[in-house]
Amino acid sequence: MEDKHSNTTGWGVTASDGTEIWDAPPVFTGESVTWKDKAKLLFYPKKFLLYRAIEKDMQQKNVGDLRDPYRILDVGSGTGASVIDMKKLFGRRVEVVGADVMALQNDLARENIKKHGVHAEIVEYDTKLPFGNCSFDAVYTSDVLGHVPDVEFWLRELNRVIVPGGLLAMFTESALGKHAYLRKYLLQKGLNTDPHAEFHISLYSKVELVHMIEEADFSINTMLSTVWAKFLVHPDELYPAFQKHGGFFVLRNINAVLYWMKKKLHPFSTAVAELYSLVELVTLGRFVESQGYVIKARKQKNEKTKKQ
Repeated sequence: MEDKHSNTTGWGVTASDGTEIWDAPPVFTGESVTWKDKAKLLFYPKKFLLYRAIEKDMQQKNVGDLRDPYRILDVGSGTGASVIDMKKLFGRRVEVVGADVMALQNDLARENIKKHGVHAEIVEYDTKLPFGNCSFDAVYTSDVLGHVPDVEFWLRELNRVIVPGGLLAMFTESALGKHAYLRKYLLQKGLNTDPHAEFHISLYSKVELVHMIEEADFSINTMLSTVWAKFLVHPDELYPAFQKHGGFFVLRNINAVLYWMKKKLHPFSTAVAELYSLVELVTLGRFVESQGYVIKARKQKNEKTKKQ
């Protein structure tokens, strides 16, 4: 349920040494992935759509020859949850490599991969990805772009390591869109409801994101916004900001009641909230500009991207 209420180190927290930790459990924890396990993805909207995009790409390429596996790079792999998920979900047909800029997270990822019994490589990088041109069939990256100092260079690096026509499956945080009416009002009045505002250094509008992605030589196929009804659906994400601010008496108390109800009814309330988020993504997501986008794009097939 989008990595909430887990028993992990934490999602978007600062360790005692100042290191950012983005820790989340994998969806798939058993030795094999059953249909019931796959059904769990309905409660992880972003992962459901992005994993499905990779699976469809594999089907289109008729992946099945173990001598020439489909290669996936998880950029910003954190403590390895998505690396484990994709390896378990797609099996021996794929090679999955995780890359992150934080040594501590990479160490934790290697431990988690070993614990969950999958084979995958984890590498550390600074700004330039340590791979040759056209090394991967797909790049998966989630909740990363907003933390990148030089987004234009980072996007060009993603493009460089993908094969021509290859897939970019990405979720990115964004600035508040024009339809995030309540949160924009609160921000204008001095209340930032972004629960990870201290970590977000590169938040852009939808127009700006489209421009940068296309300038990096990608063609966007799908761009879906999340979550327009956040005040009602995810009161837990706004609760700390309301409590810290102390103002907005009516909205703050409505939020407190919704937060209490969701916490009291967890895990059922969380499951319903995430399922609603998925429905909203695939219906309203094409038309609204809220905050955060699920993006499916392809590297352009042209002379610039031919393998050297």
